[in-house]
Amino acid sequence: MVTLKICLWRPGIIYGIFMGLNTQNPVAMPSENKWLARLRQAIRENIAGGGLDNTALAAHMGVSERHLIRRVKQLTSLSPKQYVRQQRLQRARQLLKEGACRTVKAAAGAVGYTSVSYFISQFEQEFGRRPLEVLREVGWR
Repeated sequence: MVTLKICLWRPGIIYGIFMGLNTQNPVAMPSENKWLARLRQAIRENIAGGGLDNTALAAHMGVSERHLIRRVKQLTSLSPKQYVRQQRLQRARQLLKEGACRTVKAAAGAVGYTSVSYFISQFEQEFGRRPLEVLREVGWR
């Protein structure tokens, strides 16, 4: 059983000091999970185009650009640009592991990167290993 010792409330996020749990990550409310799910869906739908900037995401979400920046930062502790990059790289890793993309170049293009070398450096920075290593791990190379 988890015991809540201290609970602080900030609009939309509950922080608590729990016995035996990591308190670095805030607990998101269900309405926030829905908003993030809509954001992830918007990113997935437009991921290959590469033109996912704050203006386009804000228009898709029906909020102002400033509100988008505030809300994403509040929910994820990342800027919208960082969050989009994270989602792109996670999708690329998934494509590589599933075998949907059997080359690094195909994976980079599928998630909107035009420069394969930049994709490789971002992938390595995010996951600590190169995309080719992921391909070798699952037996595609």
